[in-house]
Amino acid sequence: MANSSRRNSGAAQAVRVVVAVLAALVIAFCGWSAYQYANGSDPLAFLGGNTLQTVEEGSSSSPSLELTSSSVTDDDVKGQIARLKYGSDNVSLSTGDVNVVLGKDGIWIENASDSAADDAITSTARRAAALASWAHEANVKVSHVTWIAEDMAGSVRIVVSYPVGRESKNEDTAQILAGCDGYRISGDAYAALGKDHGFKQEAGDAPVLPDDAEVTVIEQATSQGEVLVKTTESHSVLVAQSQAGSGSGSSSGSSSPAQADASITVSVTVDGSAVGAGSSSASVSIPAGATVYDALCATGVSINASNTQFGLYVSSIGGLAEKEHGGKSGWTYYVNGVMPMTSCANYKLAGGEKIVWRYVTGE
Repeated sequence: MANSSRRNSGAAQAVRVVVAVLAALVIAFCGWSAYQYANGSDPLAFLGGNTLQTVEEGSSSSPSLELTSSSVTDDDVKGQIARLKYGSDNVSLSTGDVNVVLGKDGIWIENASDSAADDAITSTARRAAALASWAHEANVKVSHVTWIAEDMAGSVRIVVSYPVGRESKNEDTAQILAGCDGYRISGDAYAALGKDHGFKQEAGDAPVLPDDAEVTVIEQATSQGEVLVKTTESHSVLVAQSQAGSGSGSSSGSSSPAQADASITVSVTVDGSAVGAGSSSASVSIPAGATVYDALCATGVSINASNTQFGLYVSSIGGLAEKEHGGKSGWTYYVNGVMPMTSCANYKLAGGEKIVWRYVTGE
């Protein structure tokens, strides 16, 4: 009997030891797993197969709806421009002196300058390079920064398209321009440079606007020359030229007062976050009296729409289509937080509106 008791006691002790070891292993594994998850790894990847594999965010069938970046707006860009530096030099501009348009693959900036041609060209090149560097560091999902500098009457002096990701530090103007995807300098500005400037009047691909219309720059010097004194005319190449239609036939000369007075700015947000497609915003300039649909088109995002008995119906934005996430899923729009009871092509805008296109699942 005593031997039996000793055997039972020994067995119980062995069981306790085994349990203690297993508990220690479980605790250790849990700690290791938590560390792996915290560092973005899958602790169960060694098991193989598809059952327990992690899926990276954004790898679902829902496309990305980013116009530029889900976390960057035109206000962010303007804020950066207000403190922009190239190397140690301050190349900032007041936010009231620039127009900003965010597109699905680029950032467009426009400003008027009354400085001498050499200063205007150098400043524009450095600003484009500096803003592209910021966009790269901020992980803004665009490929280029296009900067348009005009004279005080609205004629383009220089336009540069600078690639995001190309590092530029303490380069001279010729080196920065050599690193551009393309640039164009007007005949008047180029003539005003004189000699020994070290770069051609144009190089690379012609920069384009968000609607892919080429930025028209007058190649020949004119009898009037550059206008460096502010006129009574307002101007906006980004507005007037992008609304003139695609192709190189659009004009980038001075906009008439009627054109300028007819332009408005609205904010457009495309929100597919309900199905993991992200959300993005852009500020766009459009003619006064344009519609919600016009504003959506001005963002540059891909759209599928068709006419119905109730008016124009938008069935897909950025590749995310209706009914992909249930029979009732699709796009709705809101203006200043209110859902209008009319087609987006019928709702006319006055300026300053905040438009939100939201993908809903009907749940």
